Amino acid sequence: MKPLILLLLGTSTLLAQSITSTTLDESEVRITYGELKRLVAATLPKEPPPPATQPAPPIAAALLSAVYHLDSLASTVTAEMQVENFDGGWHTIPLAGAATGVLTVEPKEARLVIAEDRLCLVTDKAGGQHVKLTFVLATPGQGTTLHLAASPIASFAVKELPEGKVLRLQHGGISQTLTSAGLAALPAQGGEVTLTWEDPKKAALPSSASLTDDAIVSMASYTTQVVRDGSALTEGTITVRHDHPVRFILQLPGGAKLLQCHVNGEPVRPSLGEAGRMEIPLDDPATDGAESEVKLSFTAVLAPLQSAEGELDLALPQTPLFAKQIDWNVQLPGTYDLSFSGNVDLITDKSTAPGLQLRKSLCRDQQPQARITYRKHSAN
Repeated sequence: MKPLILLLLGTSTLLAQSITSTTLDESEVRITYGELKRLVAATLPKEPPPPATQPAPPIAAALLSAVYHLDSLASTVTAEMQVENFDGGWHTIPLAGAATGVLTVEPKEARLVIAEDRLCLVTDKAGGQHVKLTFVLATPGQGTTLHLAASPIASFAVKELPEGKVLRLQHGGISQTLTSAGLAALPAQGGEVTLTWEDPKKAALPSSASLTDDAIVSMASYTTQVVRDGSALTEGTITVRHDHPVRFILQLPGGAKLLQCHVNGEPVRPSLGEAGRMEIPLDDPATDGAESEVKLSFTAVLAPLQSAEGELDLALPQTPLFAKQIDWNVQLPGTYDLSFSGNVDLITDKSTAPGLQLRKSLCRDQQPQARITYRKHSAN
């Protein structure tokens, strides 16, 4: 047995000496797929752990502050605004109402667009940005209305006032008067602010304590033309008597669109609100009891006129001011005979004028309305 063991040991030693790296490379190793998968995975680089996710900001972008500087010599208002883009995405940040025209913007590469009737900054730059807008004041004798965007910090700064004038800021039912250089707080919710130069003596009189109306409509005259396809055009001239600067409020009829507006021959841009409500600034008259002439035009789309007969409803603007007399001429194509019903009266002393001559007298906060019945001329 011992010689046999020695023989086997010698044989194994010889076999071990004969195994080289070449023979190992040519050898086959059989393993399971699971073991192979684990070996391959061990050779791959390990992925870094995912970064910790940050919660999204509650507000993506916003206007943080707005300071308006009045330059009475240059007749401009410069707004210095600080905006913030919290998440670095594309955003439109409201800066002002679209009705407020901008003269210049800084920086020049700032991209301004109109979105949802608002002047907006379009940006994808993350973090804070400084934007400067310059607005031009209205011509002397007219108020300037700024349409402010909402801002938690909003103020109006005045370095100097023209000699013999004070500045009145009107926003909503709140009025502020600046008699010297200084700062005035503006509403954080934004909205319309009207700037008006006033005589110091008149500004000292509290209009809210007045027992009389600030203004009355002494006379108004409208002409409404309706054509066969239902298009309607109304042009009006309103004479307003007032002692102080006032906001002449008009409510256009439903569906009407304002075309033009002039005050004392100068074009103005009224402040337009919801449901056709607009405010027209009437500045300080030259003398007490003076009158301002307002001319406006608006359009509407009605149902097309029928060939034989039909009815249509027409209305004029409504104002909270007391109106002594409102005359209204309604014209349809001459092939129709016209009659009406409504809260207006027929004027018989103008029977030679074309169309219907209607009148509304001694009214306050009432809308002149008429249902017009038209019939084709009979052959007889």
